[in-house]
Amino acid sequence: MTTIAQLPSAPSVGSGDLLPISQAGTVYAATVSQVVAGLQTQISVPTGELLGRVSTGAGGPESVTLGTGLAMSNGALFANGGDHAGFPVQAAMTLADELVVNANGEPSLLPVTALRGLFSAGNGVSISGDGVIGVTVSSVAGPAGPQGAAGPVGPAGPAGPAGVGLSGPTAGSSASSVGAADYVALWQNGALAWMPYGQFLGGQTIDQLPAAGPVADGDQLLVAQGGNTMSVQNFGALWSYVQSKLPGVMPQVVELTANTVLDATDHNNRVLVASAPITLTANFANIGAGFSCTLINLAPGVVTMGTGIASGSGTAVLPPGAATELLGLTYSGGSMVWWSGVVPNAPTITVGSISPPMMNTAFTVNGGIFNDAPTALDYSTDGGNTWTAAPSPVITLNAYSLVIPGLAAGTYTVRVRDHNNAAVVGVSNSFTVAAPTITLGNVPSSVAVNAALALTGTVSPASSAVQVGLSAIATTAPAAWVNTVTNNGIWTASLTPTAAGTVYVWARQDVNTSVQAVSGAVSVVVPALSVTAPSTGTAGTALAVTGSVAPVADAVNVQLATQNSAAPSTGWTAATNANGTFSAALTSAAAGTYYVWAQDPASGLTAVSGAISVAAASNGLTYGINAPTGSFTHGSGTIPLNGAITPAQNVATQVALSTSNTVAPGTGWQAASVINSNSLWAIYYTTPATAGSYYVWVQTTAGANTTVSSFTIAVS
Repeated sequence: MTTIAQLPSAPSVGSGDLLPISQAGTVYAATVSQVVAGLQTQISVPTGELLGRVSTGAGGPESVTLGTGLAMSNGALFANGGDHAGFPVQAAMTLADELVVNANGEPSLLPVTALRGLFSAGNGVSISGDGVIGVTVSSVAGPAGPQGAAGPVGPAGPAGPAGVGLSGPTAGSSASSVGAADYVALWQNGALAWMPYGQFLGGQTIDQLPAAGPVADGDQLLVAQGGNTMSVQNFGALWSYVQSKLPGVMPQVVELTANTVLDATDHNNRVLVASAPITLTANFANIGAGFSCTLINLAPGVVTMGTGIASGSGTAVLPPGAATELLGLTYSGGSMVWWSGVVPNAPTITVGSISPPMMNTAFTVNGGIFNDAPTALDYSTDGGNTWTAAPSPVITLNAYSLVIPGLAAGTYTVRVRDHNNAAVVGVSNSFTVAAPTITLGNVPSSVAVNAALALTGTVSPASSAVQVGLSAIATTAPAAWVNTVTNNGIWTASLTPTAAGTVYVWARQDVNTSVQAVSGAVSVVVPALSVTAPSTGTAGTALAVTGSVAPVADAVNVQLATQNSAAPSTGWTAATNANGTFSAALTSAAAGTYYVWAQDPASGLTAVSGAISVAAASNGLTYGINAPTGSFTHGSGTIPLNGAITPAQNVATQVALSTSNTVAPGTGWQAASVINSNSLWAIYYTTPATAGSYYVWVQTTAGANTTVSSFTIAVS
């Protein structure tokens, strides 16, 4: 919503201008003259008298004296120019000056530069941007000569007069409604502009809205349902939505294990569970009126209400197994944190939380005593069907402990009762005694001598200690054991075999050595690496690379290099390893001699293949070779040779003679010319120095598309 302060200022106000007014809840338009009518009684003054207010403060009209340059004539105030006499005299006119002119009966400012618009240059005359009048040479002295270099750019001219602004829609009356296609005026980048009302709503920010009063059910909010089209919803409907969600809101449960100071951030509207005997205190300033929480004591001892907590009954402790509510209150008597203090006084025995013990291993049970003084205790592990007197329990005023012999595998709860008062019984949590187990994770089938063998596995019960060792026999336990690191039932360790051969990994529980696991055979080998590659290849075509590695599970990297003296430091490609036999495909981009390097990062070994002669890739052309005529003598003259190039193309070509038609010449190549629209190669080849029968070899200078003649040339 646009405020009045955001509208542009009106340059003047007339009696016919319109203002919005509200009558009986409806907006109407009224002229300024209608609004001010009757506000001032008519004033009667003599002819030629000018009234105004020249004194300080409010009051009636006073006579106003006209200053220099002003005069009254026929009831009108006009300027007579008398004030100009005091203006300073300017010696010369500049382009930045402005003149006062009469434009349609209104005084206006005219830049001096605009005066040149009254004149136009005639034939042979020109007027430059800075007002200089010159002669056009071409009109009086024939054609112009060649143009010289441009001179430097002159200074920018003065700014022109302000425009009339952006014209927009006009209205002679107030709008009865507003649509998205209607226009709204705004001021942007120093000028008036217009924008559609729909776009204006899309850019409106919340800080442009007026402050709202207290919210009522009928007040409305903007919402988008099923798209970006905005609609309205009232607060009453919103409350119905919130009510439907309230049943799904659950308070957070917070466990208290140590003395605690209550505060609103962590404890308001929470369920607090004390799992240990603690003291609660409170500072009302950190809680405030309306604070509430539920406290449940599941500890073996009492929860004490300390400083800042008032009791309705004067009781300061909450016994085990009891619950209460704490409230923050402010009333005429002051502010406090209050609880009822009403607690059960019946004798109570509680049983502390029991973690699953190891099978057939004795474990200790602890608990609390409230308002009871037992001299002996009984326990039951079968739901209270049978009871056993606890041997030598430790009993104090508020707590006890006793030892229960080991249990077989199964799920249990422990009940403890006062031997002298069998009705006072406490019940523990449910826990499971599991048969002890141990597992070994994946163990590699092959490992290098003196290389660390990383091991992992699981153990139950989770807190059991684990040992590992190596043995040469699957049925004979290791002679030496190493302790592992165990965390929540997961154990890890590292063993290093020091000699080649076959070993087995053993793992066992420390306190129950009959619980053990043995791995399969692990081959301990001396690291080895080899690689093979084809002796020839073509640029752009993959080379099949193979090799072997020990240990068989080691990763292998490979790459092509142009030398075989030092292993590359970067640029490796991972090969595929299948139980110690690896393979890869490597491609050279250009012709040349290459070597394949292999690397085992685990052992640090490297290996290199033999030389690979890579020929240039074929580009699809075919060379023809024509047999020359005539006789040729060794060491004298040249041999005219030529042949076809199919398809015709301008490709660098070389020619050589050789007594072999199976092995391309290593030397003697001479460049040929490509002629006849690139369809023919030709050369005058230097006659060989040795007599014999020679084959003609032709190829590109890159070594591709090699062709050998079917005939021989006799050189005598």
